[in-house]
Amino acid sequence: MGATELRDQTLKRQRELASRHEVLDRLDAEPERYADQFARVLDATNDLIVVLDRVDARAARRRLVVAFVLLGVTVVVAVLVAIGALAAYWLIGGLLVLTAAVTLWLGTRSGAGAGPEAGA
Repeated sequence: MGATELRDQTLKRQRELASRHEVLDRLDAEPERYADQFARVLDATNDLIVVLDRVDARAARRRLVVAFVLLGVTVVVAVLVAIGALAAYWLIGGLLVLTAAVTLWLGTRSGAGAGPEAGA
């Protein structure tokens, strides 16, 4: 599923949820109609959350890929310094790249457990 398709789905679900809220606001306190429309609002909310979860999962996968690429760059720099192809001060840059990779990886892990099922 492409980024454009996810964005379109998100916008569609947001508009649907907004229109259902407007209908709910216009209804009087008729118990049958209000309960039915309230259930529709909750369904639209759930649909939007499903799409947003897909977007979040996709972003988390991308962050993990970038973290592993940065880790690979760190290993390459360390190997090149070890064989003498690069000066030792390149290890400082490798350490900075490693720090960025670990920070990105930890941020992805902490964000993954922040969902509603994390407290259950």
